[in-house]
Amino acid sequence: MSPLVKLDSILSSIEKEIDVHLKAQTPLAKTISQYILKSGGKKLRPLLFVLSARLCGCETGEEIKLSPIFEYLHVATLLHDDVIDGAKTRRGKPASHEVWGKTVAILTGDFLLARALELAASSGNLRIVEMLSKTVSILAQGEILEFAKTGSLDLREEEYFEIIDGKTAALIARACHLGGVLAGASEEQENALYAYGHNLGLAFQIVDDILDYIGSEKEFGKPIGQDIREGKVTLPFIYALQNANPDEKDMIESFFNKRQQKDIENIVSFVKNKGGITLAKNKAQIFISKAKTALSIFPPHYIRESLFQLADFIGKRNY
Repeated sequence: MSPLVKLDSILSSIEKEIDVHLKAQTPLAKTISQYILKSGGKKLRPLLFVLSARLCGCETGEEIKLSPIFEYLHVATLLHDDVIDGAKTRRGKPASHEVWGKTVAILTGDFLLARALELAASSGNLRIVEMLSKTVSILAQGEILEFAKTGSLDLREEEYFEIIDGKTAALIARACHLGGVLAGASEEQENALYAYGHNLGLAFQIVDDILDYIGSEKEFGKPIGQDIREGKVTLPFIYALQNANPDEKDMIESFFNKRQQKDIENIVSFVKNKGGITLAKNKAQIFISKAKTALSIFPPHYIRESLFQLADFIGKRNY
């Protein structure tokens, strides 16, 4: 059973707040926002914020009120990403720009970003506003770096981690960290929560990239091989190339340059056969282990156990 099922009451409260704080004066902005916000996402980032705050003793309701910040930011990046990548689907439905057009999708992403920052400001906590603003900058730079490296078959492992650190791990880490900040946690506790979230975020993206090769399109919500189709080289592909001989690399380069459906299928098979999936799974598990270890400074508690279970779930998820 997914640990998310056990946290249904918290997730239900988060979802209500997400709806309450949209406050769009333009009906179309609300329609598009709700189209993706209600399309079945895990709400992982706001959930981690709430659990982190409560682990440090904050259960005032403020942690629920502020939690939509992290879903708004996440969904804003998805709306922008889908336009940049030319994605056709998101979470098993047509991407927003396929329904309403690119311009309105981008502007809706901007609206959600603004709502996130406005909600953060309502906290009256300058550290939250400052840290969140820095995180938005990191997210944007991560996306820019990924765009700059798109189509590059010689992407190095360290460059891959620089990309996913910016585009994924930064927001998950900050959600955990700011939960501690809201609760008035000690510096040691803040650092532990950040380390938990950072390692969890790296593992999350690695698993996401693995699922692009082995997931079910129905469960994953997008076609298998989509990263290859978009010219993105991810960790399973990097590891497979490291195990390839020169002739195999030349063949794969030919497939990658064309990226027709048969070429994509050939690359997927190559990555599986060269151990790319197994090696990437092992790497993800290392980060899961580091995430759980980071929480060792906290005494045994049912919320700490929930965070452990979430980490294990992320390492083994299939959607």
